[in-house]
Amino acid sequence: MTDPADDLARWREELEELDRRMLAAAARRSELVRRIAAAKEQAGGKPLFDRERERMVHDRAAAVADSIGLPRPVARQLMQVVIEHSHDIQEQAARAASLVQTADDPKRFLLVGGGGRMGASFARELAARGHRIDILEADDHDRRAERVRTAEIVLLAVPMHAVNAVVAELGPHVADDALLCDINSLKEDVCRAMATHCKGEVLGLHPMFGPTVRSFRRQKMVVCHVQAGPRGKWLLREFGRMGLELIETEPETHDRMMAVVQVLVHFSTLVLGRALHDVGIGIEESLRFTSPIYRLELAFIGRLFAQSADLYAEIEMTNPHGPDARRAFRQAAEELDRVIRDGDRDRFRAAFHEVSAYFDHFAEDAMALSDSIIDMVVTQP
Repeated sequence: MTDPADDLARWREELEELDRRMLAAAARRSELVRRIAAAKEQAGGKPLFDRERERMVHDRAAAVADSIGLPRPVARQLMQVVIEHSHDIQEQAARAASLVQTADDPKRFLLVGGGGRMGASFARELAARGHRIDILEADDHDRRAERVRTAEIVLLAVPMHAVNAVVAELGPHVADDALLCDINSLKEDVCRAMATHCKGEVLGLHPMFGPTVRSFRRQKMVVCHVQAGPRGKWLLREFGRMGLELIETEPETHDRMMAVVQVLVHFSTLVLGRALHDVGIGIEESLRFTSPIYRLELAFIGRLFAQSADLYAEIEMTNPHGPDARRAFRQAAEELDRVIRDGDRDRFRAAFHEVSAYFDHFAEDAMALSDSIIDMVVTQP
């Protein structure tokens, strides 16, 4: 009969050897990623982030995990760590290559409203890649037209209610071979205004993230082509190398989509916050009884109300397609309330299954994503 102490010692040695092999494999993987990053740069700076490719990596890992008896969550967490490290390697390589390329010919950016939070985030990221950044604010009257004329790329980061006036003032001074772009959350009006007042290139941009993100990597940017040219093509390639995922569409399609992605979703959150306030139960008291789902929902509500009222007023009040989205919300709420008050379970089931069918193709992803978030939430104190 073997000594248990000998068995433990032997198994621990085997674990140490497996750990060494696992780390060696991770190091080898990192070296391959460096080679891929170099190849991307040689191919003209391909985008840093590829969502479909990353999904394929996770799917393949899940299949392998199933075949060897490893729980899928363990496989996913392991792969997520090495994927994040891969992104770090590629981001560093892309930034280093950009600094080399821009050392002799840095692009001249003029960020109008660059002192604001979103403008400052773009200024920071672009400056880190070696570009020259000039900031122009509303109260800055020094050589405004001249500074616009000498910029290669003019990026407008001003509030929506002011952007058309800024375009009318500065657009005519943009050089014919320069690029004018904006980062507002609506595109139809501003793209039309830029096309009217600017003879150079024009791009409508909408970053689908806020100024608090740690990095542009994995973030989405909607792109509306208005007046195409080499400056815009270069800027989009640079954004891709910074890790942004670019979504190309038309201005009208963008604004209709924002009526759902922003107007409808934020309206729902605003109503939930108001209702919680009016019910009269304190946040701290309700957290004593919280489920992970409630705590997560509460976090998103609290996040919205920790930001600017004017920002959300602008989103809700300026989108021309917003009234239809809010009307659909009110009608759905009234219909569901009527079914519940009537105690009609058959109608409730029918309505439930109708929406369930609508979500059918997203259901598996929804469960996986929400499960991973809930697992993280329950670890928080």
